Amino acid sequence: MIDYIRYPDRGAAWGGPFNGQPVRQALFREIIATMRPQGIVETGTYLGTTTDFMAQTGLPIFTVETDHRYYGFVRARFVWGGRNINLLHGDSRAALRKLFDGPLRDLSSRTLFFYLDAHWNDDLPVAEEIDIVFCRCPSAIVMIDDFQVPSDAGYAYDDYGRGKALVPQYIAPAVSAHGLQAFFPSTPSADEGGMRRGCVVLAKQDSHRLVLGSISLLRRAA
Repeated sequence: MIDYIRYPDRGAAWGGPFNGQPVRQALFREIIATMRPQGIVETGTYLGTTTDFMAQTGLPIFTVETDHRYYGFVRARFVWGGRNINLLHGDSRAALRKLFDGPLRDLSSRTLFFYLDAHWNDDLPVAEEIDIVFCRCPSAIVMIDDFQVPSDAGYAYDDYGRGKALVPQYIAPAVSAHGLQAFFPSTPSADEGGMRRGCVVLAKQDSHRLVLGSISLLRRAA
């Protein structure tokens, strides 16, 4: 918390929200405008740069951070400010279960947007996060950051070693188990700005797939 008081400018991490990528920011806005979710859940708050951007929607934001120091920073940044941001501290999987058993209980049958970005070390929680989300909220729209974009090597992605790379094969079991459709950015990496990190968007419901398929910034995976 003292870090925020001393160094508030650190809140502009990674070049800005969504890794400073203007096309990704536009994609997020379009998904929110067309899907009209009832709330947003983020795993991996870090310093709250993207959190702050998402909060501008006016929707309730639930964000989870496991690191003590980052949690203190964002607690000072948001909680003291009385924003529409609900901050949780702990493991993202446990926090998701807690949210579904609590604040999201009455919203789990409605559309919610999930931004999964809690992947910083060897304990890669993404596959379990996907399973928890779609088991409890079939109407979810999920965006995973730092994900490989097939056929466009210009988009960077996270790779923590064997079986722990954010690539289509990693999420294939969850996609199959929950009957999900994946969508990738349609914008070539050369036309994106910022850090040029890849992403994937997942949806289960047919109506959600139809709407996401109509967004020009997305392309449906084979």
